[in-house]
Amino acid sequence: MNLNEINIRDPFIVADERTNTYYMYASSPECLTKGFCVYTSDNLTDWIGPISVFESNDDFWGTQDFWAPEVHYYKGMYYLFGSFSGNGKTRNSQILVSDSLMGPFKVHSKPIAPDGWFALDATLYINDGTPYAIFSHEWVQVKDGEMCCIQLSDDLKTPVGEPEILFSASRSGWSVSPDWNISASSIYVVDAPFVYNIDGKEFMLWSSWSDKKNDSYSVGVVYPVEGKSILDGEYRHELLNLPDADCGHAMIFKDFEGNYRICYHDHNSEGGKERAKIHHINLKDGKVTVTDRKIEISAVY
Repeated sequence: MNLNEINIRDPFIVADERTNTYYMYASSPECLTKGFCVYTSDNLTDWIGPISVFESNDDFWGTQDFWAPEVHYYKGMYYLFGSFSGNGKTRNSQILVSDSLMGPFKVHSKPIAPDGWFALDATLYINDGTPYAIFSHEWVQVKDGEMCCIQLSDDLKTPVGEPEILFSASRSGWSVSPDWNISASSIYVVDAPFVYNIDGKEFMLWSSWSDKKNDSYSVGVVYPVEGKSILDGEYRHELLNLPDADCGHAMIFKDFEGNYRICYHDHNSEGGKERAKIHHINLKDGKVTVTDRKIEISAVY
């Protein structure tokens, strides 16, 4: 099927050079058992799938949501970071494992965030050989959503120590409390961390609302200040101006021609209309920049 025919939120693409195949992970659609699935392609336009890669069973606490799967290769295995909720349990992220990009994936780790936290969208980040999970501490619990990190054991099975707050959404200067918030106090969403490095420039993508109107889900970029890493908590925040409106949960990969691509879903506020969008990007003057339009669109503040 064509990419434009696939209803998908939070798309995550792995470009596997060994098979010359792109793998796009997603929450399982209604035609599959609740869990995660994958679509495959050799050209980013025509896709085969969905194919189930994880199905929840009675031995696993997660029975709902199955959100935002992303797959990372680490020490010879593939690790799927996903978010789950269950009866009587708050939403949390957990790690699955497989020796194949096609699965099946099996439960590997303990929950990443502390018990009782509302947390989601964990991603893997390696700093000087040490693995960390960066995840979102949700606005539903803390109002001003917090981007957090926690060290993981070398085998990715266990969180080490306590989480640290990297920043709160309101500190970005562009995240706002949306009109759909019905509580008396302002709320600030912090979603979808994803760290990448282009030509030695490290940065992190994340998502929130950039305008009070409902359809203003957007992508921001976090640049560590000179000499610092993503973990140090000192940043320059910018809003990434993308060709599509009401879009977010972005990630970056390199295609088989060596080009950097950004992938995210659009129509965030219109359930059923969400589609994956893929654009060329690069760095221009040290900023993430879309490069596949006649007029380049760069990060703005």
